[in-house]
Amino acid sequence: MDRQVLLRKIMDMGDEIRRLEQDMIALQSIDIVGYPENYSSLSQQAVIKSEYITRKLRELVYSTTNADWPELLSVSADELGITVECNDDGVVDITIPSLIPGRKKKPTEFITAPLYAAFERFISERQADTPFERFNNCVIWITHVYDKGLIGKGRKRDYDNIETKGIIDVINAFLLTDDNGFLCNVYHSTEISDRDFTRISVMKEDMFFMRIMDTKNG
Repeated sequence: MDRQVLLRKIMDMGDEIRRLEQDMIALQSIDIVGYPENYSSLSQQAVIKSEYITRKLRELVYSTTNADWPELLSVSADELGITVECNDDGVVDITIPSLIPGRKKKPTEFITAPLYAAFERFISERQADTPFERFNNCVIWITHVYDKGLIGKGRKRDYDNIETKGIIDVINAFLLTDDNGFLCNVYHSTEISDRDFTRISVMKEDMFFMRIMDTKNG
């Protein structure tokens, strides 16, 4: 890449970061109680900017260095706190340290790209011991966990307004026989905790029924 073109791209990224910094300074001065709409609008704007910056920086590094793209995304998954684990019951638990964006927001690539890398590592490590058997007749249980300190009017979203397709597509690529309605059901639930995150559990149908009964009885 031409040095001047590269310099311009780096400068553009610096400008975007400064704009994000200005948004963060503005957030500190907003009366959240008196003007929750202003806080909501500006905070969402800041999130979109930060996601854009992350995506563009990834692309810039990939196009201008000899960085290993899968390894770069794997590191991103670690930094974001994305985990994929299989417990003794054969349930695969996925943790995403944020709420899944709504349908009207930007695409979920900032989550799905590192999530894909996390799955590649998970499957690679599993294959070293025993080949992973894909799920058939399974349930994907998505739990949206909200920070109790940030709960307010309008923050909890309807399940049909949450963009899950990209994430389910990644799960399907690695764990499922197929994600059609005959072989896979999707179940949503909501919890309150001390932070925002999303927990996704992929399991056989019989295990789901056992878990849901335990939840209701507990």
